[in-house]
Amino acid sequence: MIFRKFAVNFAVLFFALFTMFLLSGPINTFADEKQEYYEMIVPEPKDPKPGELIMAAEWRIWIPESVKTLRGVVVHQHGCGEGSCNSGRTGAYDLHWQALARKYDCALIAVSYRQNKHRCEMWCDPRNGSAQSFLNALDYFAKKSGHPELTVVPWALWGHSGGGHWCGSMVQLYPKRVMAAWLRSGHPDCVGRIYDSLPMNSDVLQVPIMLNLGAKETDMHSVFDGGREYFQKIRSEGAKIGLMIDPNTHHETGNSRYPAIRFLDLCMEQRIPAVPGSADLRPMKTECVLPADAIGNKDHEKYLQKGIWLPTADFADVWKKYSKDNTFDDSTPPAAPFEVMLDQSGHMHWKCRADLESGLQTFEIRCDGKKIADLPTQKSVHGRPLFQGMSYSDSPDPSLPKMEYQIANYKSGEKHVYSIGAKNTAGLLSPFINAEIK
Repeated sequence: MIFRKFAVNFAVLFFALFTMFLLSGPINTFADEKQEYYEMIVPEPKDPKPGELIMAAEWRIWIPESVKTLRGVVVHQHGCGEGSCNSGRTGAYDLHWQALARKYDCALIAVSYRQNKHRCEMWCDPRNGSAQSFLNALDYFAKKSGHPELTVVPWALWGHSGGGHWCGSMVQLYPKRVMAAWLRSGHPDCVGRIYDSLPMNSDVLQVPIMLNLGAKETDMHSVFDGGREYFQKIRSEGAKIGLMIDPNTHHETGNSRYPAIRFLDLCMEQRIPAVPGSADLRPMKTECVLPADAIGNKDHEKYLQKGIWLPTADFADVWKKYSKDNTFDDSTPPAAPFEVMLDQSGHMHWKCRADLESGLQTFEIRCDGKKIADLPTQKSVHGRPLFQGMSYSDSPDPSLPKMEYQIANYKSGEKHVYSIGAKNTAGLLSPFINAEIK
């Protein structure tokens, strides 16, 4: 087991150390405030014991250094296959998911299972050692970060495909530890019918869950048809579970992060323990139930006899918009960049937090009030363009671009005012902040 602590003031060391763990070159990182990243590399066991994870795993966690006592952990869980496993390597560096975690004084954790030759269910069924690996990672990070509460605070779970299978199963295994769960194209019935062998009790029924399927993945019967059956089964028993069907996607995550973060936000607001460091989850105090015919498709209605559970009446508007055209509205501008600096060579750098509702798309740079540049966004073929890009499995591009820009033809001493604003994925601009000349 290998452990390293990465502080943002030692970026060069960070880049060098990460090279050995990435498939293609070093990873760049940046920060908008003092904060810390930790990682734990677990090698594949030569002679695994019964119940032990049989594959290697790379755990990474982000903890805002300004938080004295954590209140929870946001978990971003990739899906099955080599590509999805690799995407897990950047999950803890996602600015948008960090925004959700930061709002509630939470850590953000992501794993990269080195599935390789092993079958998917050897990790996506948490009883095959991945649940214990997760708990081991929390225990390890608790000791190394000085946050012992990591071993007891609750979790907000997000998972894609096999990760949805894992998250849904974790709800049933550890219901008193889960604030809420978003299952994108995955559920406990994806890999064989196992939900009947998992616990189902009153504690499980109190955990808010959203099952999110792609309308075009009907060819994946265990995911789509099995997902509707899973929904019907636990909803009929009184579970607080909703169903959102994305009209535009197949198995990719698409734009699902926007309603997912909003859903988890609403649930965490009500459920997170009132006392930092506590394990005492609070019950949901609000809910909204949409009738079976709300989904607008007769083929689905037989699965929806008890209606679609939602956390609030306001989220019904989000549900209807996303279910209709895969979009998500946002009328509030993002926060402005800060600590904007410009040196004598024309190199500008800054810090910025992602917009909780709509993430971070790009930055606009102005000279004397006139736009001179839009920073390029990373390719996001599966959803809205993002500053960090987005993979098939909702993780940032490995390049992790830095917040910096070199002004062309800059001449030191000339009296110009350079400013910068942030733009979210709804196209809204923040206030512009003037650069401070070093």
